[in-house]
Amino acid sequence: MNRYKGPQYMIPLRLIILLMLAATACNIPQTVLGTPLPTNPPRPTDTTIPAPLLRSTSTSTLAPTPVPSDLVWFGPNMGSRDYPELFTKPEQWSKARSRIDIFKFHTQNVLDHPCAICGDNTLNAFVEVQTFQRLTEWGIAIGIDVGAVKEWGCTGVEEFRVARTAIENIQANGGTVSFLVMDEPFIGGEWAPNGSKACGYSMEQSAAATALFMKQVRITYPNIILGDTEPYPYFSVPELEQWIEALEEREAAPAFFHLDVDMVRARIEKQDVITDLRTLSQFFQEHRIPFGVIFTSNSNWNAGSNRAYFDSTMEWIRTVNDAIGRPQHVIFNSWLGPTANGVHEFPINLPENDPSEYSHTRLIIEGLDVFGQ
Repeated sequence: MNRYKGPQYMIPLRLIILLMLAATACNIPQTVLGTPLPTNPPRPTDTTIPAPLLRSTSTSTLAPTPVPSDLVWFGPNMGSRDYPELFTKPEQWSKARSRIDIFKFHTQNVLDHPCAICGDNTLNAFVEVQTFQRLTEWGIAIGIDVGAVKEWGCTGVEEFRVARTAIENIQANGGTVSFLVMDEPFIGGEWAPNGSKACGYSMEQSAAATALFMKQVRITYPNIILGDTEPYPYFSVPELEQWIEALEEREAAPAFFHLDVDMVRARIEKQDVITDLRTLSQFFQEHRIPFGVIFTSNSNWNAGSNRAYFDSTMEWIRTVNDAIGRPQHVIFNSWLGPTANGVHEFPINLPENDPSEYSHTRLIIEGLDVFGQ
C-alpha cells in the first residue's frame, strides 16, 4: 500500500470491516486461567474453562468469510508497562494509529483473572479506559489470538469455550470482535510446554481437531474472520503446505495465514529463509489465502531493552522486504519475555515520535516506511 495514499484508503476499509462484521452477544461463562506457554514456540494463549453448553446462533454456511488482502495488525506485548496508555493518550500515537487496520489482543489480556505474564493488563484494566469503545470509534477492527488445539484441551472443544469467553468479554464491554487468529494449532497438537502432557497428535489428528474448533466458531459467530498462525522453521515449507491442504480437505481452510519465523533457529539450521518465504508466498497466492508475516524480535529472543527489540525487528522487516516485498498482512506483534519480574514487557508502546524512545508505535511507522507504505 502506498504510504501517501494510506490515510484515504485505510479509514474506509476499517469502517467497512466494522460495519460488515457485527457479531452476536451471548452469556459469559466463568473462566479459570491456565498455565501460559513460553515464547516461540508456541506463543502464550493458554487458558482453561469449565464447560457451558454450546449454543448455535446461526445455521449459515461454514465457508470462510472473505478477508481484505492488505491489512496491518498491531498486537502489543501482553505485559507492556504502558499498554492502557494507548487508550488514555491517543495523541501519542496518532500517526501509527492511522496506519493500523486491526488491533490484536492476546487471550489472557481479555480474561477477568490474574495473569502473571500480563502484569496488570487484564480485562478490568482495559474496561476502565474504555479500550474496546475507543477502538470502535477509531475505526480499528478487533482481533484475538486464541488457542485452537492445546495440550489442556486437545479436541478443539475446550479451546472454543475459552475463545468464546474472550469474545463475549469484549462484546459485553462495547467492542465487536471481527478476527480470530488460531495460535499454532499444528504444533499445539504435538507439543506441550514445560514437560506437561502433550496431545501426541499426528498432523491429520491436529487438522481434525482444528476443523472442529473452526466449525464451532463459524456456527456461533458466522461474521468473525478466522485465520491461522504457524511456526517456521519448526515446520518446513512442505509440512506447512501439507497442513493447509489437510485443512482444505476438511473444508476448514483459514481465511488468512500468518507465518511466525524463528530466525535464531533458522540460522542454526542454515535454512534458506529467502527462498522459503518466496515459496510460501506463491503457495498461498495459488490457494487464494492472504499471506502475512509476523514482525517481532525473532533474531534476538533475549532482547533486554526496547532498543534491542526495535533493532532486531527492523532487521527482520528489511529481510522480508528484500525477499518478497510487503506481505499481504503485516503483523507487528510482541510476546517477548519474561523479564526479571516475570512479566512479558518489551517493547514499550509510546510515544511514536521521540527519537530517544524505541517504542512499538515508532516501530510501526518506520517498519511500514521500509515497505513504502
